[in-house]
Amino acid sequence: MARRKRHRNKHIATPALLIILVALLPQAKNSADILIPLCIIGFFYGAHLLFGKPFMVILRNRRYLSSHIEDVDCLSGHEFEHFLVPLFEKQGYRTEVTKSAGDFGADLILSKKGQRSIVQAKCYGDGKKIGVRAVQEVVGALAIYKASTGMVVTNRYFTKQAEHLAMANNVALIDRDELVSLMYKYGERPIRAKVILNEES
Repeated sequence: MARRKRHRNKHIATPALLIILVALLPQAKNSADILIPLCIIGFFYGAHLLFGKPFMVILRNRRYLSSHIEDVDCLSGHEFEHFLVPLFEKQGYRTEVTKSAGDFGADLILSKKGQRSIVQAKCYGDGKKIGVRAVQEVVGALAIYKASTGMVVTNRYFTKQAEHLAMANNVALIDRDELVSLMYKYGERPIRAKVILNEES
């Protein structure tokens, strides 16, 4: 899947600590004036390193679960993969996002009751349909990941050729309408767009 790269500064905290230390030195009357603030800062910095990432993942998943389909349309390919994670976890799957390079046609790996499934995620703009290539990638990845089933999930729709190929190879297709149904069923608030409920287990 094509992905848009985002560059983020992951090393802000250490320079910030040094700046605070330099600012405190001229005003310090004794070592306690420096040690106490540094201990407090160190405590929160350590807590951030230990719990910050899981906490941010929880916040991100909650935000995704409360998204509308129009919000999904604005996601990058990589963000769309992570958007799908809480939807599948709500269904009882253990979910793993594969590496961006060399994923061999699987963007997510789902595990449930000893069974493994792979997911190809396709997030495209308006008017774009998903063709047979996405289905072919899933079929080819089944053996590589030792998965029993595969699916393609998109915020758009599939071509007739893709639907025929998926049916012939037992690959599940989740198009825009079914994705909205999942968002409605497992999300945390109603969806603005048209909802087509799918009650099949």
